[in-house]
Amino acid sequence: MKREERTLVASVFAAVLLLDLCWRSYFFNFDGVACAIAVELPDFRHLVHGNHLAYGVLAWAFDRAWRLLGYRGEALWTLQVLDALLGAAGAAVFASLLKRSGRGTREAALGASALAVSQAWWFWSLEAQVYMLGALCAALAAREALAEKPRPAVMGLWAAAAALGHVGHIMAVPALLWILPRRRGAAKNFL
Repeated sequence: MKREERTLVASVFAAVLLLDLCWRSYFFNFDGVACAIAVELPDFRHLVHGNHLAYGVLAWAFDRAWRLLGYRGEALWTLQVLDALLGAAGAAVFASLLKRSGRGTREAALGASALAVSQAWWFWSLEAQVYMLGALCAALAAREALAEKPRPAVMGLWAAAAALGHVGHIMAVPALLWILPRRRGAAKNFL
C-alpha cells in the first residue's frame, strides 16, 4: 500500500471511529442484547450462533480485554464500541477498495464518508450487532480481488471470514468470483 493510500485509510478510520463514538445507540436490537447477555454470563452455547459463528466469540474476547483494563459496566456498551471499530475499519477498507478500483483520493474519501453515514452502515456501526464483522471481511475480500495481483486464496479466506461473521455475507461470493478473473494477472492464478 502506498503512502497516500495509508494516509487515506488511517484518516477515514479515525474520522469514522470518532464520529461513531460520539453517538450511542439506544435502540438495543434483540440480537445484540442476547449476545451481550451471553457475553456477560459467559454462555458459550449461545455465543456461537448458527448464523454468525465468529461474532459472539470475538465479542466475548473484546469484552474480556476491557474487563482486564478495569471496565465494570455492561457488555452491551463494549459490543457497541466493538461495532464502531469494525464499522470504521470497514469504511477505511472501502476507501482503499475505491483507490484500487482507479478512483482518486478525494473520490475514495467521499465514497467512504458516504458509506459511513448511510443509514444501514451508520445504524449497524452504532448498534451491538453481528453485521459489521462480516461486512468488514467482505470488504477485505473485495479489496483483495481488486489488487494488482490478486491472491484467490486470500480472497477466499476473507470471504469465508465474512460468512463466519454472518452467513448472509456468503452472497458476496458470486460478485467476488466475477471480479477476480477480470483483474490483470489474475486469470492464470484463478484456476
